[in-house]
Amino acid sequence: MNVVVIILGGLFIAERLVRQGLVMRFFARPVPAPTRVPALISIVQPVVSGDPFLPAMLAATLTARCRWPREFLWLGDEGDATCQAICADLMARHPEQAIRYVALPPAPQGYHPKTFKLANCANMARGDVICVLDDDTALTDDALERCLPYLDQPGVGLAFGLPCAANFSTIWSSLTAVLVNANSLLAYIPAAALASPVTINGAFYAMRRQTLARVGGFVGLERYLADDFAIARRVREKGFLLAQTPLLHRSRRQVVDGKHYLRLVRRWFVTPREAVLRHLAPRDAALYLGVGVLPMLFPLVAIALVFVVPTLVTVWLAVGYCALCCALVAFNNWRYLGRVMPWRAAWLLPVVLVVTPMQILAALVGPQRVRWHDNVMQIERGGTFRYVQRRRD
Repeated sequence: MNVVVIILGGLFIAERLVRQGLVMRFFARPVPAPTRVPALISIVQPVVSGDPFLPAMLAATLTARCRWPREFLWLGDEGDATCQAICADLMARHPEQAIRYVALPPAPQGYHPKTFKLANCANMARGDVICVLDDDTALTDDALERCLPYLDQPGVGLAFGLPCAANFSTIWSSLTAVLVNANSLLAYIPAAALASPVTINGAFYAMRRQTLARVGGFVGLERYLADDFAIARRVREKGFLLAQTPLLHRSRRQVVDGKHYLRLVRRWFVTPREAVLRHLAPRDAALYLGVGVLPMLFPLVAIALVFVVPTLVTVWLAVGYCALCCALVAFNNWRYLGRVMPWRAAWLLPVVLVVTPMQILAALVGPQRVRWHDNVMQIERGGTFRYVQRRRD
């Protein structure tokens, strides 16, 4: 039995080291030189109040250094007076920036609020490059210079970045941030190295205006809950490629308590069941699960083996594997994430290693109901949804 445990432990360790090698190779590659300099970049952000970091995140993107001209299009809600006041204050404090605020009525039943805003207002953007950015996410200095040149690569229709969580103000925000930072590089980059990406991280992505028009914009995608996969799928169906870029965009989502944390993580893991996997070819689904989901279960399996085969060899392998996982996350934080995770949050790494697999397993058997910005949504077959409860502004 020890031989089987040693082989399994060796495979777990090899898998983690191979993925880490792909991450290091990815960041070692130079960013391609742009061949078409954008005349104007439109940064389109659906915005909604509720998070205390909203003003800071919008302001961070406004003041981020960029060598190309930009305009900002903020898409809010008619009934969201708090968000309107925040945006008006920022517009007054940054008169040097080209900012427009558009207030829209509530999305109809079964329409995603974010995609509904994009479908109705993307044509208002004047730039030859359209960037979609979440309101809890900010671009850093020279971020666009690390991303937009990939749109000049042959066949590429959409370029997207890598998420990096930067809010450690509460224990629950810290737990969420560690979960994101421990898995984002090791999931997105190896998947893109093995095959052309089938989905994107929807917190930030960029397309040329002509490409967005050729794929039909966002109209017709409003009913899908996974808005990022919906646009990625449309781009691929029109014959374009998705490009993973080294742009790191930072998010600061405030997670106020344990209930909020569980709802948020549940949405991340429940949504792909109907909204993503059902639309993928078997090979793509196997890659999505094998690279992005299955490896997150390995730490729990390693710990479970200690109880199934309680030998010294099993204990040392489980401890060594979990220590390796934590060490690689710490290295990536230091080398690639700009040391965004403070050392005081290090103790949460082993917690995330154990808790995340349990949350994945719970999502596989739980009901298809999620909460997004205080909207309760029931996911339907194929990835559409209906509102069970609407947000009250």
